Amino acid sequence: MAQQGAVAADDYTVRLAQSEDREPFLSLYEEVWGRSRSEQWFDWRFVDDPYAGAVEMVVAEHDETLVGAEPLLPMPLVVGGEPVDARQPVDWIVHPDHRRRGVFTRMTETLLSAFEDRAELLFNFPTEALRPGLEKFDWTTVSEQTTRYRIHDPDCLTAGGEGPSSTVRELLCRVGAPVVRGSVGAIDLLTPSPGGVSVERVDGVATDAIHTVYADTRPEAIHVPREPAFVDWRFANPRWETATYVARREGAPVATLVVATASKPDATVGYLLDIQPMTTDPERAPAFAAALDAALADLDVDAVQAPTTPYPAVLRRRGFLCDDNAVLSRFSTPATHVVRPLPEPDADGFARDVFDDEEWLLTLGDRDIE
Repeated sequence: MAQQGAVAADDYTVRLAQSEDREPFLSLYEEVWGRSRSEQWFDWRFVDDPYAGAVEMVVAEHDETLVGAEPLLPMPLVVGGEPVDARQPVDWIVHPDHRRRGVFTRMTETLLSAFEDRAELLFNFPTEALRPGLEKFDWTTVSEQTTRYRIHDPDCLTAGGEGPSSTVRELLCRVGAPVVRGSVGAIDLLTPSPGGVSVERVDGVATDAIHTVYADTRPEAIHVPREPAFVDWRFANPRWETATYVARREGAPVATLVVATASKPDATVGYLLDIQPMTTDPERAPAFAAALDAALADLDVDAVQAPTTPYPAVLRRRGFLCDDNAVLSRFSTPATHVVRPLPEPDADGFARDVFDDEEWLLTLGDRDIE
């Protein structure tokens, strides 16, 4: 590793990304995060989105080698019923040999300046390591976003990583596994499927049905609108196996559930990426329950992640525990939701208070799950 401070900040070139930066970015990503991503994944994530005409990313070079990157995902919002051009910072990285030399600072200054005319708001979910750096540039923490988990194999909680003491790990593996497996099985047997609802499984994304339910139940909170263009793009990740469960009454869609399955190094995980309606509608709760039952019957995974809301009662009855639970909190950290209005870090000009957690409605599909 190079000696800290051996290279001055002025020895780096900081600029907007170009088309030829794809392969260097993927190489840097793999070197920093220890996991590879394909060109197909890069194109889906940064090229194919329907809201930007080009890849939106700031990069840093040293000796013609890419050593840092700050990409953005165009992520539209509806705030107080009005459309807002928003971006979600993702995958911000600096090579370990080039940290603490002003690279992050220069890239972030460039990004804020370059995109202040393209976006009104940045919102994202940074790691604990990144969060202090963002706060220096006036990002504000809005909330801790909890997640629900349905654990099918407790071994996945302790595979890899650091975690609690070996005694706790052994207890979970030896005692917790059969208990949790038995409990989930009992829940499946005891939870009746609601009548009067038919459920159709669609491979991929059922865009029309999702948009129909969204349009009928559009929430008032700050949210990412389920426009067809967004739905077609966001849930087309080539690393996922995706299906949509459409619950119908008398042939009309009344609830939808987008489920993705992804293979991780230590586990196979299912994600309830999108639920429509986005807020709890008691009249549609049986339809959502039917869609969820169909999805759970299909999923062959170690764990399933879900948002905390909507329909918390339906999720709890089917064995989903929140990660602020005394046990799960040992293995999972809630995502931190932060915002940064542009060009100035204040909420002037928005119809809602973007710093107020109660004004926001976010799902797993709105977070940086890739």
